[in-house]
Amino acid sequence: MITPLILALALAPDPPSQPDPQVCAGTCVSDPDMIKIVEVLRERKCLYEQEPVFDLDPLTVVLDQQGRVYYSGAEPKPYTIHMRWCNFDVKAEGRVRMVAAVQEPPAYDFRFRPKAYVGYMLAEPFRAGREAEQGIDSGLMLDLFYVHDFNFNAHVGFRAVGAGLGVDILKSFGGYVGYSYSWDGQSSPETSLWFAFW
Repeated sequence: MITPLILALALAPDPPSQPDPQVCAGTCVSDPDMIKIVEVLRERKCLYEQEPVFDLDPLTVVLDQQGRVYYSGAEPKPYTIHMRWCNFDVKAEGRVRMVAAVQEPPAYDFRFRPKAYVGYMLAEPFRAGREAEQGIDSGLMLDLFYVHDFNFNAHVGFRAVGAGLGVDILKSFGGYVGYSYSWDGQSSPETSLWFAFW
């Protein structure tokens, strides 16, 4: 009894590797194709659920006081970017193409720049009953308008009030020539040195 059964199983044909069209009726997929489909779906699911990770080279830009621009990322060390995203692992190298625009400061404009000054009223020593040290004046000056290195100022001191023209010798230091009107009713040309607070 057992021998005919074993013989029947040994002589039976192998099951087909392709699905039987009569059984599947167009809806069956072979095992190799199913494996590929599952791989594609898993990869698509990963792309939807995860975000790419980028490793970027640091890029440093330096602008010096003369307006020159220096930057990293050019050859011989090319700028690199490395992206990892699911099954993708991409590395790219390239030269940095950079345009640096520097806004030039205006040549003239209104401004509010307070200053401290020490000056001398030139006519004071020549007035009757006055001494040379009575021409010394100091106080606060206000820079109101400038053209290049020249500026128009108004000042108030402990001896006089006045206005005149200043010049920037350094960024926060300069000279001044103007006309002042003293608190006792006398007018005089005045020259001074000033220091700006900014």
